[in-house]
Amino acid sequence: MLEPSDKRKFTRMGAECKMSYTHLGSGETGSGHSINLSAAGILFSTRKKLDPGASLDIVVKPVNTLTPPLHALIEIIRVIPMESGEFEVAAAIEGIKGT
Repeated sequence: MLEPSDKRKFTRMGAECKMSYTHLGSGETGSGHSINLSAAGILFSTRKKLDPGASLDIVVKPVNTLTPPLHALIEIIRVIPMESGEFEVAAAIEGIKGT
């Protein structure tokens, strides 16, 4: 959860769910696993290396069917390789799309 030394504007919440994305430039699709999100950003993991600055259309699918999916446009800020072979992706939420 939020650490006292964390200077972010918005609190990050755990949001461990499946997600999918579409690259707005190429139309290429992929999947991942969200880790956490806030009002301004999302952190997720994926097997495919994505490029900082790329724009994606994402859909985060909560486990609880009472919670609607998050459909948003994001811009990738950073990509970090993980020991598992996956990539941790931090992105800014640029806009929320309707269902």
